[in-house]
Amino acid sequence: MASEREPVPIPGQEVLRLMILGNATKPRAGEIAQTLARMIEHTKSFELVGIDLSADSDLRGLPADLAIVLGGDGTVLHTARRMEDRPIPVLGVNLGHLGFLADLTPEGFAARLPDLSARRFTIENLMTLACTLLNAGGESRVMRGLNDAVVRATPPFHLVEVGLSIDGESVMTYRGDGLIIATPVGSTAHSLSAGGPILHQSAHMFVVTPLGAHTLTQRPLVDSGHKHYELTLRGASIAAVLVVDGQVQGSLGDGDRISIRRGQAPFPMVRLPGYGFYRTLRDKLGWGTLPAAFVADASSSHRPKPAV
Repeated sequence: MASEREPVPIPGQEVLRLMILGNATKPRAGEIAQTLARMIEHTKSFELVGIDLSADSDLRGLPADLAIVLGGDGTVLHTARRMEDRPIPVLGVNLGHLGFLADLTPEGFAARLPDLSARRFTIENLMTLACTLLNAGGESRVMRGLNDAVVRATPPFHLVEVGLSIDGESVMTYRGDGLIIATPVGSTAHSLSAGGPILHQSAHMFVVTPLGAHTLTQRPLVDSGHKHYELTLRGASIAAVLVVDGQVQGSLGDGDRISIRRGQAPFPMVRLPGYGFYRTLRDKLGWGTLPAAFVADASSSHRPKPAV
């Protein structure tokens, strides 16, 4: 059995069954879906089993080997949640802006068809999270995510207090604008903008990042993905909300508890040759590059001075 930490090759077979999924609200999504469909249908080693650009169909256990997802990172996150615990491998084709998860352009997909046809790709299993909201009345609600679970204040944005325990041991009470529990994939999203560390996507860790911490002693924390994280909202007069992957939310009140564990099923992403996590950081986020103004200034300082 392959380790969840290592990319694994997809089992070989004569015909690779592909399905096109996506977000119909994206500009030209339908047109691009039909263009890609024609490419797939004209490749003997592929079988197109369907096109679904809706936002609410059940995607559990699709009759395909791979799903081509058209949209942006938000569409990939939405697809992961709709597949629940029966996902199939996904290749993202970006119709949006950043495209950290959906990193291929439609033109890039056409150029990489030979790699798909020859099975020159791997599957990387990304850690997911299962978030259970338990309110003070005993009712529960389960939300699944790939990026993060965020507790934050709602208008008029008063200070919130969130108690954290890990595996039953009290850690501390965070005071500020809120708290983020992020997976390795989510470490380059909201958590990163709040000052959290970058985790490699193959890691099995959670990162806890305060939002607008009230004191400088509240710093980001990284711990095992195999542990149980519990958040408790404190303060009867404070309005707060739980948001999973920026898309699903639930209202919070005093004494409500949030239980977060690693998801039972990882989310499989297709990785084509040449893909590298750190390369993606450099290309998509400009990680490690100098600001343009700094480069221009340094260049001008090395120009020869005119003779007097």
